Amino acid sequence: MTVKPTRTAGSQRPPTIRDVAIRAGVSTGTVSSVITGLRPVAEDSRRLVHAAIDELGFKANYMASSLRLGKSRTIGVVVPNLANEFYASLVRHYEKEAAQIGYEVLVVASGEDPDTEAKRIGSLIARRVDGLLVVPADDDFGSVAAFPQNLPPTVLVDRNFGNPRFDAVASDNFGAGKAGCELLLQLGHREITLLTPGLFNANVRERIEGYRAAIRATEGGLRDRVVIGTRTIDGCRAAVEQELHRPDPPTAIFATTYFATIGAVKAISSTGLRFPEEISLLGFEHSEWMTAIRPYISAISQAFDQLATESWRLLFRRIGGVKLEVAHVRLPCLVNIRESARSPSAREKTHDKMP
Repeated sequence: MTVKPTRTAGSQRPPTIRDVAIRAGVSTGTVSSVITGLRPVAEDSRRLVHAAIDELGFKANYMASSLRLGKSRTIGVVVPNLANEFYASLVRHYEKEAAQIGYEVLVVASGEDPDTEAKRIGSLIARRVDGLLVVPADDDFGSVAAFPQNLPPTVLVDRNFGNPRFDAVASDNFGAGKAGCELLLQLGHREITLLTPGLFNANVRERIEGYRAAIRATEGGLRDRVVIGTRTIDGCRAAVEQELHRPDPPTAIFATTYFATIGAVKAISSTGLRFPEEISLLGFEHSEWMTAIRPYISAISQAFDQLATESWRLLFRRIGGVKLEVAHVRLPCLVNIRESARSPSAREKTHDKMP
């Protein structure tokens, strides 16, 4: 009797794209598009392909694919800084997206300086990145003399929305400013200070205009109280601290950025005001520390997942050579109501008891 040799797991041929396609019930072209990221694929099909890849233990030969397609399989990400939780969160999401299709992310920071931004982008281009995801340093992206002209496919994120040259994804900043102010008005606040680190970017200016629109819409014509600090936490703290020491201090602070929110918390702490009984705070962006201290900080948060996913999708549409008009996508923000924003009635009662 002849016994056929048994194949060990180590001797079996490695799974191919065709095997993945059969297991997932899709075409080999769909599998290739999921792996390379060069063509958009429906989310259901993407999940099926990734499940099949995991089940079969499929390993794509990315080096051969890169040489064949003339791609480096790297994406450059440019942010103002990484100390800001918003930008750090975007980077984490991009890294997650990249890992799913065998790409790498190269991250650089501009320090909010257009000249530094131009140099950093030039370095990324020298490394032959396939595309760029950029949070611009200012509203005139690409205006400095040293700015590279040979940009790969590029998508702008958060800032410089409406630039006719580039796809862009940003939050509805006007709507966020208006909704935040309306929330504080509904709680009964009539003296609301808006704290901003400056007027340097349109997204921040839009938040201010949203706040002012809500103030103008109130009966009795409330005054707006816009306080301008600097781009640093301590600059914002110092600016709003002066406001809190005025004879007619606000009953609520609405901070327009992450750094402004931290600055406001530090200012409130330094004044000795009972928080939130005597002063309410509505911040901007979400971070874990906001629910790690008491009171928990109420804040407006941008849709990190949607911003990252949509900007990544638009970028790979360009990398894949899809010929469509420039896309500008606005996304809504979410208001997270926590403990730091409440009715000013407690403060008013305290003042009534004073001689």
